[in-house]
Amino acid sequence: MANDVLGLEQFELREVAIPELQQGQALVRVKLVNIHSGTRARMAGGMTRLGDTDRSNYACADVIQSRDPTFKEGDVIACQAGWQDFQIVSSGDASVGYGPPSELVEALNGTNSQWNYVFRPAMVKMWPSEVLMEMFGTSGMTAYFGTRECGPLMPKDCVAVAGTTGSVGSIAAQLARIAGCHVVGFAGGADRCKWVVDTLRINACIDYRASDFESQLKAAFPEGIDVYSDGIGGALTETVTGLMNRNGRLFSYGGAAAYYADKLDAPQQRPPLRRAFGISETIETILKQRNIKSECWIVDQFYHERLRAEDDLSRHLRSGALKPINNVVEGFENLPRAVVGLYATSRSGKLQVRFDPG
Repeated sequence: MANDVLGLEQFELREVAIPELQQGQALVRVKLVNIHSGTRARMAGGMTRLGDTDRSNYACADVIQSRDPTFKEGDVIACQAGWQDFQIVSSGDASVGYGPPSELVEALNGTNSQWNYVFRPAMVKMWPSEVLMEMFGTSGMTAYFGTRECGPLMPKDCVAVAGTTGSVGSIAAQLARIAGCHVVGFAGGADRCKWVVDTLRINACIDYRASDFESQLKAAFPEGIDVYSDGIGGALTETVTGLMNRNGRLFSYGGAAAYYADKLDAPQQRPPLRRAFGISETIETILKQRNIKSECWIVDQFYHERLRAEDDLSRHLRSGALKPINNVVEGFENLPRAVVGLYATSRSGKLQVRFDPG
């Protein structure tokens, strides 16, 4: 990966035989995969090895054959999958790249991975795979539990949302608006800010690249910021937390500033989650001085409550208050272009690749 730039030449299409199905396994056909912003870092850091596929993708799949009692033929499931049409899965498989699930999550899913579970038939009937994997996948769940844990959000709250064109930020901003809050988002460029206001129907959006960003921020929040939803980290987070009110709430769920940087940090031992999500020592000092509650976690911590979250989000979707934001690339053959384009092209919502049009 020359100069940390991902190119099409780093991908190769291969055909391999499907292994014979063993007891305790199921054969699935992958319908759609989510492309994560950390894909390039996993490749550069060696987590995705040269010559291998990235096996940590969050995917929607149809069960074709099964010798695993958890998965039945005809089920639509969420699972971790590689960049491949077919895959063998098992309820006994551990997650790739994450620790084990809690006992409650394991009991709910019936699997040893927090990311492998069967969708309820009613959910499959109501929503297409792109919505299942965005709104009811990690993006929607992160926004749902994040705003809840930083809540309860009240109409009096002034809420700042970073990355409002992104998969989590676009949902978090809408949930804050549904709660009656004053919501201001951040995006890169005037056109993207206009898209945010027009599409998400929030109060305002500020171009974080603007030379007068800080003055615009103060004007948008004359009484300070009560809640900050942040998936960016870095310098933006330091600027925004500087305007947060005492006893405010900060919800951090990612470090996109590092993922999308022109140069990746040198591979090293995994940092603590708060540092990985861009909470620096300077930010920690501000949080302590102002008694700001700070939440920083990976969403599977709350996955034992996943069914309730699905019901609540479905209700908002069906009423029209909440709008799914996804960006679907059609065709397995276009996956390399989609992954490369993730770091080169502005987009809105969760980037997904549909393998199976059925």
